[in-house]
Amino acid sequence: METEDALIQEVPAEEAAAESSPTNGNTPIEPDWRLCKGQRQGGCRQDCTQRTRGEVPAALCIGPECINVAIKAIAIARTYLQQDTIDLSFQPAFRDADRSKKSLALYIAKGKVRAPISTVDDVEMPIGSQSKPQVVAGALAARIREEKTVCLTAIGIDAVSNAVLAIGNARLYLEQDRKDIRAMPSFVQVHKNGRDLNAVRFALVVENI
Repeated sequence: METEDALIQEVPAEEAAAESSPTNGNTPIEPDWRLCKGQRQGGCRQDCTQRTRGEVPAALCIGPECINVAIKAIAIARTYLQQDTIDLSFQPAFRDADRSKKSLALYIAKGKVRAPISTVDDVEMPIGSQSKPQVVAGALAARIREEKTVCLTAIGIDAVSNAVLAIGNARLYLEQDRKDIRAMPSFVQVHKNGRDLNAVRFALVVENI
């Protein structure tokens, strides 16, 4: 599997788990759907599953902490919905013309569970806390134009935020190609240098528009 030269922050599994836990101040801002309502991510199971029976609202996020909580809540909800053969994906959109403000709307959609597709041309792009979202977005858009299957892997709050921002920027870069991206987050463990690291993996689906 091809690997991009993006930075990845190495965090031991126990530290990553602690870093990812939401607090009251990290709840994504949204008019009628506050992810986890200030509770731990696992507490949103009933709310997430009930809402996916109808239209799924957008999660409005400001800042890395909010983005991190929203992504992890979507990943958790995906695991709860597997028995119903329902899957969730999201598309990030910037809410401000200044994309450096990290103010996003995550438009969540539901659909049938997709079978994983893997080829020898798969590209895995590790994202770190120091990765520049627009640079990563340029590399991501280039790989998609080459019709390669791409996934992003992020460890830690800032890395997860950078990955989502990169996807949002890549969506803009691909508009002229009449392509769009949908992301499906999940939890994975990365073994590196003798340590197990908790990470979020973003599987990307490319759509023609």
